[in-house]
Amino acid sequence: MIDTFVGKFTPKKLEGVKKIGREYCLIPEKVSSMMGKISITPEFAGIFLGEVRRKEFRPGLALLERLAGMSGKKIFVDDKACWLFLCGRDLMANSITRADADKGLVLVQNGNDENLGLGRIIGNVKEKTTRIVVKNILDRGDFLRRER
Repeated sequence: MIDTFVGKFTPKKLEGVKKIGREYCLIPEKVSSMMGKISITPEFAGIFLGEVRRKEFRPGLALLERLAGMSGKKIFVDDKACWLFLCGRDLMANSITRADADKGLVLVQNGNDENLGLGRIIGNVKEKTTRIVVKNILDRGDFLRRER
């Protein structure tokens, strides 16, 4: 399932990805070879990339960060929109400074090309209106909001 998700952004494959239960992790080769020598299956190992819930793949922030370096399917937003997106808000067309994609899933980036999260384009990102055009799917602020 992770390959299908990654394929929406780049034809490149991620190396070192292992599935443990319903979670996908990026595991260094030394750790992976050691896992083969022990008789129990670990609960978790490496860097969490995402998980399968209800037959759907849900990416983790580390996976989005890796994809941002490999993919051109991005939109860039101004400083005010960065803050709003990190607070869980959707994006309006007039806050997008550059759009390298016009449909489907996109990586939302700030002006320094740092990944803020994942969105889905639901409108025309080229028109400069106050309509919502990108739906927030996952952002870096989600982790803090869940801590309450």
